[in-house]
Amino acid sequence: MRVSLVVTCAAVAVSTCLSSVAAAQSLIRQPGRHPKYSVELEPHALLTPFSPPGDTSGPGLGLGGRATIVIEDDGFISTINDSVAIGFGLDWVRYFDSGVGAGPCADWGRGPGGQPICRRIAGVGGDASYFYLPAVLQWNFWLHQEWSVFAEPGLALYLQSRDVDGSVEFGVSPVLHVGGRWHFSDWAALTARIGYPAWSVGVAFFL
Repeated sequence: MRVSLVVTCAAVAVSTCLSSVAAAQSLIRQPGRHPKYSVELEPHALLTPFSPPGDTSGPGLGLGGRATIVIEDDGFISTINDSVAIGFGLDWVRYFDSGVGAGPCADWGRGPGGQPICRRIAGVGGDASYFYLPAVLQWNFWLHQEWSVFAEPGLALYLQSRDVDGSVEFGVSPVLHVGGRWHFSDWAALTARIGYPAWSVGVAFFL
């Protein structure tokens, strides 16, 4: 009976201690308890397990960077530890697509009798390079001294260059990411994000 009582008391004490430590370490209910910085610079590697905007398909790999400027240190919700920033970037992604086909006519001319004839057919599919210029709103949630998460909605201008016919096209794509950081120091963090148009892993530097 005494052993059971001791074990029970020990279990309660350990549980209470762990709960107190977890509560002490959590920062989400402590507004303003996060690194103070003006700009976040983040070089990153990119992976796209899905097709890009436009008429290219297949996965891709690339490199890029992001500069994010803090515009509100206290965030949208006064009772939690959040902040708001705007981010701008430049990303290059190389897509690998084995499906190459014939598209619409890219160059019309005049034949005998003035009849229109197609002098060059546009290619569809195949490998392509994309350059993205994203602009996002970054909403940060500071959970712990070593951990934070964020959401990033926005838009990206993109340039698409296809290998099959050398054509270049411009467009606009939605951007939607969620991500997290492991803050291994006061001025740097390992950052990962998933979403569209690409996933990324990089290192963020807080200046």
